[in-house]
Formats: sequence, C-alpha cells, structure tokens
Amino acid sequence: MQEKSNSETAGDTATSIGIISSQQAEKIIEDKDLAEEDLLDELENGDIPHSIREARLSQLKKMSQDFSRMKDREHGKYTEILEEKSFLDLTTSVDRCVVHFFHPDFRRCEIMHNHLAALSEKHFETKFAKISVEKAKFFVTKLQIQVLPAVICFIKGIVVDRIIGFDDLGNSDDFLTSVLEQRLMANSVISGKQKTHPVTNSIFGRGSKKPVDSDSSDDD
Repeated sequence: MQEKSNSETAGDTATSIGIISSQQAEKIIEDKDLAEEDLLDELENGDIPHSIREARLSQLKKMSQDFSRMKDREHGKYTEILEEKSFLDLTTSVDRCVVHFFHPDFRRCEIMHNHLAALSEKHFETKFAKISVEKAKFFVTKLQIQVLPAVICFIKGIVVDRIIGFDDLGNSDDFLTSVLEQRLMANSVISGKQKTHPVTNSIFGRGSKKPVDSDSSDDD
C-alpha cells in the first residue's frame, strides 16, 4: 500500500467537506487557534465523549494544514500557467483542476476568464488556471483542441470533461456563471449538489470542426 502524498491528502479533505470559498479557507488557515477555542467551548457545553472531541480537534488541525498547502498552490485564485511543464506539474499534483486553453485575442475567451475567476474564489477545493494556446502547442495537439474557449477538467490527472465553446452553456455570450458551475458539478470537478441536468459529452468534446485560430463569435 502506497502512502498518500500531501497533495492527495489535501485533495481528500477538500472533497470531503464540500464547497468552501477562498475566504472560508483563509479564515480556517489564519484563525486556527480561535477556531479551536470555539470548538472546545461548543464541545464542553454538551455531553460529548472525549474521543469525539479529540477527533474533531484533530480534524480541524488537519484541515488547516491541508488548506495551507492548497493555498501555497494558489487555490482560490485563477492563475495563468506560463509554460507547458508547469501545466503537466499542476494537473498531476492537485486532486481536482480546471484549465482554460485560451487565445488572448478571442472575445469569448475573455468571457470565460470572468466566469472561471468567479468560480475560483467560490470553490477553493478545486484549482482553476488558464494557459495560452500559443504557449501550449504540444498539449493543444495532444488534447485535440480545435475550438476555443476550451475548458479541460481533470481529476487526479485524468481528463473527465471538456467544455468546448459555449454550445453546452446555452450557446450565448450572456450565460450565467451558475450554468458553468452546474456543468462542472456534473462530473464532480467542483463540489456541490447539481440542480439541473446539463448535456454531458465524451472527453473528446463536441463541435470540434472549427479550427483553433477562428473564434466564430468574434465578428468585430
């Protein structure tokens, strides 16, 4: 049996607690001692066995440590990957990851940036990042990316979903962040209870006939 790495343990913690925002994670990291005091007060006021009290305190300490490691990897932020090696390192070292392959001149990619930035703050449990197709030519070919924006979702380094263009988001530039959020929940890339039933695709995506250098929504 292999011992879990720190990143795997942190991922397990985030998965087990469900949705947690970057602000909530920060509070647990920064106010661990205060949180322990509050928990002790709560436990001492009730008829709770010592073993359960110790278990909950241990869980709180572990959560704080795990969140600290995730913060070091910039969970809670939508960051840019600047080289292909970093892309591989990231997707294979975090439990859940969403990566947006974008082109700086495509308007719809900018729209996707805004939605993913918002979700990165709400879903600390998942790492959100972006990488320019101009800096990731090997992986653009490897992942058969032909339409932008292309959002690739990973769980433990394995591609579990692709969101290609806006077809599955209402095919409109004005789709709500919650629509994208529900789609990501459908394959457990982020935590939460799915309220709707978005169309699911194979990991090869849909609508891949348009070339990567032509964003059909950019008529200006």
